[in-house]
Amino acid sequence: MKWCLNLLIWIILWLKKISVDILMIIAIILEFLSLPILIHEIVGIILLFLIVAHLNFNQNYFKAITKGKYTLKRTINLIVNIGLIISLFVTIISGIFISQKSLKHIKIGNSKMSHIHKASSIISLVFLVLHLLSTHKRFLNGLKKLK
Repeated sequence: MKWCLNLLIWIILWLKKISVDILMIIAIILEFLSLPILIHEIVGIILLFLIVAHLNFNQNYFKAITKGKYTLKRTINLIVNIGLIISLFVTIISGIFISQKSLKHIKIGNSKMSHIHKASSIISLVFLVLHLLSTHKRFLNGLKKLK
């Protein structure tokens, strides 16, 4: 398992930003399919690393948060991004707590934690759709650069 994570980290570091975005979308779609629990947990772990890489690629966004004027659109985007980060954090932490296979030695969750995990994943999906709607032009421009 450790070699798999090391390989994944190495691959992510060499991928372009758009590739990480595409892999994140694929991983999120996989997470909402009916997969065996071990596959779901492994994809969740991979998704965690992809999210970290995505945030790292977009660190200029965080540096610019306190700069410039806030229009209504910029304020809404900030609220959506904060909501997405918080809901993903809750989903990831609750997922780690209720892990049944890959991180079973950490299991400290119960059925309530499972409900939190499911609810926060749905909330994350709503914020993700809003995030994608607000950033789709940049995403499409990134796809054009791959040609």
